[in-house]
Amino acid sequence: MQKLIQFIRKTSVAIVFIILEIIAIRSYAYSTPYTQARLLVWSNNVVGYFHSAFSNISSYFGLREENSRLTEHIAELENRIRTLEQAIPAEKIEVETLKRYEYFPAKVISATTNRRRNFITLDKGYQDGVSTDMAVVTPEGSAVGVVVDCSENYAVAKTLLNVDFRISGVLTRDGSHGSIVWAGEDIQVVDFLELSKYADVKEGDEVRAAGFSHYFPSEVVVGHIEKMELGKNGASYNCKVRLAADMDRLRNVILIRNTNGGEAQALESKVN
Repeated sequence: MQKLIQFIRKTSVAIVFIILEIIAIRSYAYSTPYTQARLLVWSNNVVGYFHSAFSNISSYFGLREENSRLTEHIAELENRIRTLEQAIPAEKIEVETLKRYEYFPAKVISATTNRRRNFITLDKGYQDGVSTDMAVVTPEGSAVGVVVDCSENYAVAKTLLNVDFRISGVLTRDGSHGSIVWAGEDIQVVDFLELSKYADVKEGDEVRAAGFSHYFPSEVVVGHIEKMELGKNGASYNCKVRLAADMDRLRNVILIRNTNGGEAQALESKVN
């Protein structure tokens, strides 16, 4: 009790000052319509600032959910596009055959980039319709890797950052082909080898999946030419390609199944 009395004595002047200031400000604020309007504007600005701040914070924490919804929407739209393509009469299609693909959204729950053989783990498995040999791309359509194993609820994909992984690539501008491999060094750069010395290649040229494999559709982007030089044999270019996908920041991805891939692989195995 004595401590309370001592505290009040020490702070009594400050408390009385604060009370008088509040009374004075209130009296001034409501003295005229002008001061009332100014006070209302000021209070609205303060309240609006805090509402905006809390809204930005809420939006930030909701980005992950929003990105997930966008990824699912992209996959749904891709499936609709393929369905419409299949419905177009054959005589109106410029290409001889339309490859059919199915699209599934997924999230990356773990990933490696610091090894010579890197993999990512996805939150979808057999029960979600996922199977081996499905391509993995970003929502923007950039190549990431291929599913190599599945369980009931999860899948593991080998990424482009794997020295054992090789796919065919093509220069978008002139259609020249080559092989895409990773040397195990820079996680944002792969090698584009066996490109003909007659290819019209320049820095910045886009490189896409060639569509020869049973994994990636031909519209999937691999990256862009960063550097090129003729190989020692002088017959082909060896190029460095900066990946379009940021392999160190993968979150949401799309899985692509070639519905005709199994049939083609079985036929090739039989011939071989």
